[in-house]
Amino acid sequence: MRHILCALCLLLACTGPALAHKLKLFVTSEGGQVSGSLYFAGGGKAGQLDGHVLDAAGQVVAQLRTGDDGSFSFTPPDGAAYRIRFESADGHMAEAGIGAAPTVIPPTITSTAPDLDAALASQLRPLREQIDALENRTRLSDIIGGIGIIFGLFGCYAWIAARRKERT
Repeated sequence: MRHILCALCLLLACTGPALAHKLKLFVTSEGGQVSGSLYFAGGGKAGQLDGHVLDAAGQVVAQLRTGDDGSFSFTPPDGAAYRIRFESADGHMAEAGIGAAPTVIPPTITSTAPDLDAALASQLRPLREQIDALENRTRLSDIIGGIGIIFGLFGCYAWIAARRKERT
């Protein structure tokens, strides 16, 4: 009996967080503007939530508020690294970091081509949002895997119970 209780305690200690309402944050920096969106793991947008922009020391630099669609944007005061943190009323929190802006080196040759970095950033943002949204959906394989774990745990319990009956 002690072994079962120890195994049960170990199993309960190794559980991960529930992801039913997990708050997710997508942030990107284009030019001098930082923008992003806040949403729940199932894909629902988290609108009208307050957030903070924190510097490296953890001090609040700016206040943010998402729109009805969960989007937000702000202009960072300087090129330092920041952490963006949102917290919902029910205690869920999402945090993401934005690195320091690269130093600008003056070009020696002028170019008439459009800014390649800005063009790439505007094209890659929708793709990054789609990939992030797809990674956070619950798939059929996740559900079947969860059911398999339940059956496996029940099988272990039945095996232990059968061995206990053999001993008596």
